[in-house]
Amino acid sequence: MRAEPIPLIISRIIAAPRDRLFEAFGSADALSRWFTPSADISLDVMAFDFVAGGRFRFRYVMPDGRRPIVGGVYEVIEPPARIICSWVWEAPDPLADIPMRVLFEFSEHDGKTEVTITHQGIPSDQVCSIHKDGWDGALNGLQRNFSRAD
Repeated sequence: MRAEPIPLIISRIIAAPRDRLFEAFGSADALSRWFTPSADISLDVMAFDFVAGGRFRFRYVMPDGRRPIVGGVYEVIEPPARIICSWVWEAPDPLADIPMRVLFEFSEHDGKTEVTITHQGIPSDQVCSIHKDGWDGALNGLQRNFSRAD
């Protein structure tokens, strides 16, 4: 473990208006279609209250049978520009109870949207790499499900 948590910043430009992409974060049905690290991992939305102060709880169903659960609180929701939430894995996950925070930002550029994810509080380089892969996969799903053909 590092003395200082690692911030992970990842972004992607997606051919879709930011309102459409922001809305993809705002419903349990939409999230269950794309908010996973890869296409072979499914998401069970166990709790979802998309308001400032509202809670969420997601269970990922992994191909190897594991079912890690992450939850948190939506701290800030500013349509269509920004979402900030806490991000805490539950036991038996090795990251259980380590407080992290995720910021999602949506910026329009020439009819497309740059989605930037800043994940704060990551405890090690290895965990940072795993989360980078996960967020890359989630952005792939967002792009696959909500972008328009140019």
